[in-house]
Amino acid sequence: MGRAGAGSPGRRRQRCQSRGRRRPRAPRRRKAPACRRRRARRRRKKPCPRSLRPEIHECPKSQDPCASRDDWRCARSMHEFSAKDIDGHMVNLDKYRGFVCIVTNVASQCGKTEVNYTQLVDLHARYAECGLRILAFPCNQFGKQEPGSNEEIKEFAAGYNVKFDMFSKICVNGDDAHPLWKWMKIQPKGKGILGNAIKWNFTKFLIDKNGCVVKRYGPMEEPLVIEKDLPHYF
Repeated sequence: MGRAGAGSPGRRRQRCQSRGRRRPRAPRRRKAPACRRRRARRRRKKPCPRSLRPEIHECPKSQDPCASRDDWRCARSMHEFSAKDIDGHMVNLDKYRGFVCIVTNVASQCGKTEVNYTQLVDLHARYAECGLRILAFPCNQFGKQEPGSNEEIKEFAAGYNVKFDMFSKICVNGDDAHPLWKWMKIQPKGKGILGNAIKWNFTKFLIDKNGCVVKRYGPMEEPLVIEKDLPHYF
């Protein structure tokens, strides 16, 4: 008897039976931990060719790191600026590195002049040894309440026995504002309510030892309000 052909009933029955069986599945591979997968992906990444890398524009670095610059937006701390003191001498604010500072705009003919000068003098007398420095910038932008010359302002401050640092008269708002004040107003903790502009005389900024703005106080807040915050930064 000849051998059964390819299409014989026996062969067909065997194929049908084999189709009905499930093949055993291979064991599933366990996924590597996410941190290991990320490391592997980083290793596989090829460095971008220099010609295809995005061009990064960095702010030009000033030769004098303390100079008041036109590129004030690039500054990272108050210590990168400079300003003229009440006698007209240029002062690098890097000298305040390591000190906690209060920076304020002052006026001699404001209704809040006496209370602010008195309390600023008091704070300086009690906390100067702890590392507090006060920088006062006369400004005539609010009600023209600081009309005098730098010599007259210095003489007026002497009447309050001012020992903290007085600077030359400046603008704190507008295009002519001092770069330091432009910079302080846009810092995350230096922004104001209803806009960043200085609203009136005796707005105050608290600066930490690294030269960063840590808090802004409105013109209606008296200097002694700052006292409760000082211990956090000494």
